[in-house]
Amino acid sequence: MRIVFVLRSLVHGGGVERTLTDKANYLYEQGHEVVFLTYENGCHPLAFPLKATHVDLQCPMFKVYSVPIYLRFFMIMKMRHIFRRRFNSFVDEFLPDVIIMTTYSEDVIKEVISIRNKAKIIVESHSAFTHDMQGGSLVERIKKHFKLKPLKDCHLLISLTKGDAACWHQYINNVVTVQNPVSFYCEDISKLERLPGRILAVGRYQPQKRFDRLISAFAMIAKQYPQWYIDIFGEGPEETKLRRQIEAEGLEDRIFLHPSTKNICSEYKKSQMFVLSSDYEGMPLALLEAMACGVAPISTNCPFGPDEVIVDGVTGLLANMDVEDLAKKMEWMIIHEKERLEIGLRAHQVAAQYKKERIMKKWEHIYKSLI
Repeated sequence: MRIVFVLRSLVHGGGVERTLTDKANYLYEQGHEVVFLTYENGCHPLAFPLKATHVDLQCPMFKVYSVPIYLRFFMIMKMRHIFRRRFNSFVDEFLPDVIIMTTYSEDVIKEVISIRNKAKIIVESHSAFTHDMQGGSLVERIKKHFKLKPLKDCHLLISLTKGDAACWHQYINNVVTVQNPVSFYCEDISKLERLPGRILAVGRYQPQKRFDRLISAFAMIAKQYPQWYIDIFGEGPEETKLRRQIEAEGLEDRIFLHPSTKNICSEYKKSQMFVLSSDYEGMPLALLEAMACGVAPISTNCPFGPDEVIVDGVTGLLANMDVEDLAKKMEWMIIHEKERLEIGLRAHQVAAQYKKERIMKKWEHIYKSLI
């Protein structure tokens, strides 16, 4: 097969970038011709090693927001024209069988789907339908309507969770569910040396991840358990805001913000528990990675994914979407050491279902079935 992945860029080291890179590398290793096509990457280094060919169309859509508002419409039209011309030229030369894009590529969705007679178009949903396609202000709802309309013409939409797929089925008939694989799996967790009192959180410093909720929850119990602390790994626009919150709570020596790391696996292996505090998810990769390293997980019961991975009280704890309940679940995990270790072991067993060698074959089969 000739396969093309389309994404804005591969600069940020987020879950979407990692899983798409893993898929591209796997398909390349299976002998397929794979191109990872970006349009805003420029000359920036890639966040993860890519074995497949990388092509950037040099079409920086973000520059639209650097011009005065009265010129933005014309700038948007100009950028879309540039993308259309360069994208069509690439497709005519490469002749792909399958083109894969995500719902995040809203700037170019219409342009990609417009060439559906030249290749099979697959759209992957890496977020929650309830956030991306519903609600918001009147202007936001109008924008989401125009974003949803062209998606109905894709050949297949792949959702990562059953909950998200059920929402998409209301608008699109051709929807299937395939989970993402974990990037790594620690086969032997019995010899891991975990740091005493260490709580781990991973993700972009952005509103969706609600690290402010995690900080507030820990502040409620921090004095009772002085030996416990939190390490958060990530990057993003809310870092300054989060640091101010940590200072306001007087927890500078208990909660630490670290830059994202390419060796996040080693951080999971050193942790006692993992906490996901998000408002919504597609399929939380960080949660699966923690479980793959035998770390007992706590997650808000947000849409979508946590309740499809965690059996509450068995393979992790599910918290309500509020600070008080999250604090309660964290305190339970701190107090019940024996149960915490047992939950970590069971979580590790569950994560084995998401190994690359199992999940990647499903994705490859889906792609092949279309052609």
